[in-house]
Amino acid sequence: MYKALIVDDEKMIRMGMKKVIPWEDLGIGEVYTAASAAEALEVLDKNRPQIMITDIQMNGMTGLELIEKAKNIIPELRVIVLTGYDNFEYARQSLRLQVQDFFLKPIEEENLSRALGEQVKQLDEAEEEKRNFRLQQRTQGTAEQMELEKCIRGIISRPKESNQIMDVLEQYYGFQMDQGLQIVLIIPAKNYSGQEAEQDFHEMSVKNICMSVVDAQGEGITFSEEDGILGIVYFAEEESSVIEHIEELSGILKDEFDTKPKIVVGSAVSGFSNLYISYNDAKYLLNTEKESIQDIIQTFGEQNKSNIFRDIFSELKGIMCSNTGNTEYVMKAFHTFVKATESYNLSQQTVRRLCFEMASDTYFAYMGESKETEPGRLDALSKSLLSANREEACEVTEMFLNQMLGKEEESVHEIVDKAKYYISEHLTEDLTVSNIAASLYITPNYFSRLFKRVTKEGCNEYIVRKRIEKAKSLLETTSLKTGKIAMMVGYRDTNYFSLAFKKHTGKSPTKYREEMQKHGTEA
Repeated sequence: MYKALIVDDEKMIRMGMKKVIPWEDLGIGEVYTAASAAEALEVLDKNRPQIMITDIQMNGMTGLELIEKAKNIIPELRVIVLTGYDNFEYARQSLRLQVQDFFLKPIEEENLSRALGEQVKQLDEAEEEKRNFRLQQRTQGTAEQMELEKCIRGIISRPKESNQIMDVLEQYYGFQMDQGLQIVLIIPAKNYSGQEAEQDFHEMSVKNICMSVVDAQGEGITFSEEDGILGIVYFAEEESSVIEHIEELSGILKDEFDTKPKIVVGSAVSGFSNLYISYNDAKYLLNTEKESIQDIIQTFGEQNKSNIFRDIFSELKGIMCSNTGNTEYVMKAFHTFVKATESYNLSQQTVRRLCFEMASDTYFAYMGESKETEPGRLDALSKSLLSANREEACEVTEMFLNQMLGKEEESVHEIVDKAKYYISEHLTEDLTVSNIAASLYITPNYFSRLFKRVTKEGCNEYIVRKRIEKAKSLLETTSLKTGKIAMMVGYRDTNYFSLAFKKHTGKSPTKYREEMQKHGTEA
């Protein structure tokens, strides 16, 4: 909710505007009034409203003089001018002062409400731009990310002293303080040689993947813990959505590093003030279940519920795949699945994924039986499911099954070739599995598995290799500084670039250049 200030030396006009405008409906929660410019400046300094409505002709300081002084206090203040004088000079001066709107009195309530609504819309857009900029800044490994991580660690370790930190999270980062949250702890599989540099590189690689899959998509906040453990604060929109995101992330990490990390899931809580509860639950599970063979460790209730639904889903999918010659059997099993998604209150994203899995498995079973193919059918289904809600996803899938049973997917290698071309064209940019998959209109998890299967290396591993190859060429053929070369091959963090370079070549960038220059001189 925003704040507004009404400035007019006529009390009837001031109070009339305050009473008749539907402020809360417009997104304005607090409305202040001032009878003079001097009083208005005090309100501006003390309460920092985002919108000011002011008259021009007032006793003492004029409205135009007020606007000029007000802009010094709040440069981004949005101003609506009301005047009873049809004077071109007033309009010209208002334009010079960059006011947002100018009206002659009397003004109809509807017109003023519309003007205020437009200012709120502009403020919303400006806030969204700020949030997106901060998200971009912190997900590229800047100091801002370190500050945010410090805030998260402060909240979970010192909950009684967290009020000031929460003010920063709300006012600067734009997070909602009462939203659903869930802490997840990730213990990366130790597949490095034991050398400190190798260990650091591995942990930074895991963290970068987490940030590209979670933070960059606005789904949560990644932060570093002790002993190489990573934490993620997931924004829990729906009860089952976090587990789905975790499974997707786990699959991508497995494709990149050949082993799945152990992931511990804390309880779902409401608001940042209760985040420490979810964290403590996760730490307790980590300490008590450390020998568990499971990849994802949850509380017993959630895990039991998830296992029951998986059993139901597997049984229904089996019935459909083994009865493609009997439309009635297939559709009866599908309708049972639809009812189960409602009973277990599955998230929209989960339903979309399961609908596609059920339809595609049934499609391939049908193809094997009938030898009939229709290229592009599954591709069309996946695109239809992308933006569908839970009910629409079920309807689209039911239509797909009916059409298929009533009367090939794009080449895997072609998808990988397109991905490689995309990587080569965007090597200097912030490349992630998520944005490459988005360019191909497929899910990150599916793309990650596909790429690994065809190329025998993870997508992030391939990106790093291509970046190092380009860096080697630049080190051999130019005198550019290491930091500049790091930027040119897509690394924002020079230290991370040096670690990656040394891992692939056995030498630091500086040492590599010296040796190449030495060989060149000898030749």
